[in-house]
Amino acid sequence: MPYLSGVLTGILFTIILVFVIDHVGDEAGSQDIVNWGLVAEGLGSTVADVNEQVREEVHEATAPEAETPTPEPTMTEPTTAEPATPAPNTPPATTGATEPTDIP
Repeated sequence: MPYLSGVLTGILFTIILVFVIDHVGDEAGSQDIVNWGLVAEGLGSTVADVNEQVREEVHEATAPEAETPTPEPTMTEPTTAEPATPAPNTPPATTGATEPTDIP
């Protein structure tokens, strides 16, 4: 990981140094190291393409899903529900609790 961060830092410093050299002390007959107009055009089109792709992906992801239609009931034959069976009549439970008689 330190190696990767060193490489990326070196690349960034190189780009910044070239930009500063091209824009500081411009003389009438000097030529730029990098054609910055071409770079800006290339980055601009790349950014526009990425922006369009992201917009399409977000649109697809947030689009409502197609609902599956629920079948409507048909009126062929009326259905009769079976009557609920009542709970059996059971007498209440008797506790039959008695007082202990062998307590001293």
